[in-house]
Order: sequence, then C-alpha cells, then structure tokens
Amino acid sequence: MEPALYGVGAHTMAAVAAAVPPAAVVRLPPRQQPPEPGAHRSASPERAQGQTQTPDRPAPVRRTGGQTAAVVVLGLFGGLFAFLALAVTVFGGSDPETSTGEWIALAGFLRGVTALLAWPAVRILRRTRRV
Repeated sequence: MEPALYGVGAHTMAAVAAAVPPAAVVRLPPRQQPPEPGAHRSASPERAQGQTQTPDRPAPVRRTGGQTAAVVVLGLFGGLFAFLALAVTVFGGSDPETSTGEWIALAGFLRGVTALLAWPAVRILRRTRRV
C-alpha cells in the first residue's frame, strides 16, 4: 500500500499495519524518490523499464449540453418510475383484483425500468465533469 498515492493518514496506516498478519508483510528497502500524490502507479514490467502506461480510467471530460439534458430527462423519468414502483410495492399488494404474482411482476417490471433509466445517467455523470 502506497500512502503517498492515496492520501492515507498515519492513523489509517497504523490501523492497516496492525491488522495485517506478520507472515503476510513484505519488507522493502526505502524508496529513493517517493511517487507523487495522485499519480497512478503500477508494479508492471513496463513501468519498471521506464515505459509509459495509459491509466486504467481516463480523466473525466467536460459535460456537454446534450449530456446534461440527457441526465435531467433520464433522472426525471427514472424518478417517476421509482415513485411508481414504490407506490405499487406499498399499495398494490392490498388490491383484491391483483394476484400476488401479478403484483410482484408489476413491481419488478417498474424497478427494472427504473434501473434501465438510471444506468445511462449514472454512466454520463461518472465519465464527465461539470465545469
């Protein structure tokens, strides 16, 4: 674990060191030059030979107006379907005209639609940043 890469405090490092069994500890010589905070490092052979490596996750890019509109629309429809799924789950079971199987299927369908609407919005939010 490299505390300089992730901003881990001394208290947290002490707790981690106390939790690791002594047989699992690998002692390494001190580093000549510690890595810079925020830099993604890997113990790959390419890194050891000085070759550059692309990061696992690209840096977020600026969110466009279309992406912002998509997040708003998907969020509104997702919220509507989430509310409907909640209403069917809470109040639909007491309806005498609806069987238990129909009630479960309808609630599951509405939850699935909610997930399908929320998934692209979450992907847009995770891959972009607001400026």
